[in-house]
Amino acid sequence: MNRGPNHRLHLNLDGLTADLGWISLNKKKEPICGDYFYIAEENDRHTLVLSDGLGSGVKANVLSTLTARMLGRMIAGHVPARDAVQAVMDTLPVCSERHLAYATFTVLNFQNDTAHLLQYDNPDAILIRDGNVEDYPIYTSVMGNKTVHESFLQFREEDMLILMSDGVTNAGMGTTNYSGWGREDVVKFCRRRYEKGMSAREMAYRIADAGVCLNMEEVEDDLTVLVLRFCRPQTANLMIGPPKDPDHDQAYMEQFFRSLGMHLICGGTTGHIAAKHLGRELKMIQDSGTEEIPCAMRLDGVDYLTEGQITLEKALSYCRQWNNDPLPFLTAKRWEDPAVHLLNLLFMRSTDINIFFGNAQNEGQTSLGLSSEGKRGKVEELIGYLRDAGKNVQITYWAA
Repeated sequence: MNRGPNHRLHLNLDGLTADLGWISLNKKKEPICGDYFYIAEENDRHTLVLSDGLGSGVKANVLSTLTARMLGRMIAGHVPARDAVQAVMDTLPVCSERHLAYATFTVLNFQNDTAHLLQYDNPDAILIRDGNVEDYPIYTSVMGNKTVHESFLQFREEDMLILMSDGVTNAGMGTTNYSGWGREDVVKFCRRRYEKGMSAREMAYRIADAGVCLNMEEVEDDLTVLVLRFCRPQTANLMIGPPKDPDHDQAYMEQFFRSLGMHLICGGTTGHIAAKHLGRELKMIQDSGTEEIPCAMRLDGVDYLTEGQITLEKALSYCRQWNNDPLPFLTAKRWEDPAVHLLNLLFMRSTDINIFFGNAQNEGQTSLGLSSEGKRGKVEELIGYLRDAGKNVQITYWAA
């Protein structure tokens, strides 16, 4: 996956935030992706740039990275978006053999409540509104001898904007479809697969998964999908372990359950303390586990409750595998276990995550050589993956 250091748009559009979901797949046998996206933000300016370098591999990566960073930094530095695009296009050479620009790009620039969209040779963005694909005004500008599509958009709650490289629209070319998937068929796919309330990440994965299927489980060209869903913040509160001092259990639980949003608990001991605090019965969910992962539990007042150490480690294992190579996850059969369900709630159903971390040492874990410091390291690793996915994560350490 190939992207800049910032993976979240810190937008507040009249109470709406931008849930960003993305996936980039390298062309087969290439160690690096030729697509690149970059987010630049300064004060009230928020700019996202997706660039696709000509060809694939290192050369394409260099071209797309330079293009995206130049555009993002110029616009963040208060150069008008059209002027920045003109300046970059003037410097982009054209391949003498293929007569194609060395890099194409899509620029989405927010100022106040209006988004300025400029698209050069990437497939036109798709806007979903009220469950339907919405046509939006596109103005054609000619800069030099290059054509740019320009639009001004104002987003509403639950609008979804889909940006992509041509690895999506070219999917299946020469294999399952002579001329590739094509934007019109991508539009039909998005209309069919859209579900009210679905996350940006889920839509991005569905599009990428379909592209891989059309390519007969291969990636014939660098393929990138960026999806922005404009929604109210969706908060998940995740409790991992109780405080070291049992005298602090009540205050810990009170703060957790006062917090608005979903309530998730990772830890069997913590679950029993929560059950005592709520005065409710904790029940095992039969057949919810696997040979590797214990069953999840049910507790009224808690949205999801899992065992702790084993489930957390398995969730991290999934994150590591996805980070190294997401393709097997797209092509494998879908499965369900408590670790997957927990990750879905965090990555697919949340924009903001509050973690309550207790520092108690589990005696069973001590006998296995697992220290509280080791558990804290695992939690911090999980936070890294969540922030890398564009989530706003806060953590409260209960050391007492």
